[in-house]
Amino acid sequence: MRSIKKLMIGLLAVLGLALGMGIPTPQPFSQVETAQASHQVKLQGAHNVRDLGGYQTSTKQKVKPRLLLRSAKLAGLTHKDKQLLVHRYHLQKVVDLRTPAVIARTPDAKIPGVRLLKEPVVSDKTMASVNRVAAVSGTKSMVKMYQSFVTTAQARHAYRQLFLQLLKAPGNRAILWHCSEGKDRTGFGTALVLTALGVPQKTIYQDYLASNTYNKSSINQQLSALKHQGASKQAIAQKKATLIVKRSYLDAAYHAADKKYGSIQGYLTKGLGLSKANIAQLKQHYLQR
Repeated sequence: MRSIKKLMIGLLAVLGLALGMGIPTPQPFSQVETAQASHQVKLQGAHNVRDLGGYQTSTKQKVKPRLLLRSAKLAGLTHKDKQLLVHRYHLQKVVDLRTPAVIARTPDAKIPGVRLLKEPVVSDKTMASVNRVAAVSGTKSMVKMYQSFVTTAQARHAYRQLFLQLLKAPGNRAILWHCSEGKDRTGFGTALVLTALGVPQKTIYQDYLASNTYNKSSINQQLSALKHQGASKQAIAQKKATLIVKRSYLDAAYHAADKKYGSIQGYLTKGLGLSKANIAQLKQHYLQR
């Protein structure tokens, strides 16, 4: 009994230390929703908001918390949301990856002391082309868009600018990047950042696919609206394919990078122009033991 009591006290002490340090309790890999819960940043006026802090690299280092944030659009931020981002995360810059037309239609809410940067990954013309394909096949339209993340000069410029902001950020100030739903342009951008930091691809895909969990309510609302409008089952299915993320979508970007640059790491160096010194600086800035 005495040994069991000591064991319980020891476990409680470890748990208390973990909670006090903000370290997430280990979860089974198969439980994607549970495993990702520790990364969620709960805001009232934005969804799919996450902190990349805590992800482990292949060298057993961890991404520092409260410095790298990903999200969906920030047009609906409340005063409380802004206060949280400013005081808890010391947010310095927001990089908006949406198209110019969408940015003009639903601009980000202004946050005191935070600089907003507009870096469209996809042009209005390219997005119109993607939408035309979506009318026939939602899956094919997404594959087309993900390939453009690698093959177009505009996308490469936007992602390079994101990395330049990460390289310039002070040690205690966060950078946030986002698109409309925080899943595609943001998802690939996040995959690039985690790749540069040495996070294993298995973890990168896990983080990417978690958008289906965090966007579930938004997805259901949009599909329900289509159903009430009398849309056909086929039309709803095509729309759903554009609202969710699939492994095959991210695969399409990786395959495009393999074809043009030899690998996703080659895309970082040859496509975005990041040097070995840049990669080393990113790791020094954003990783901890």
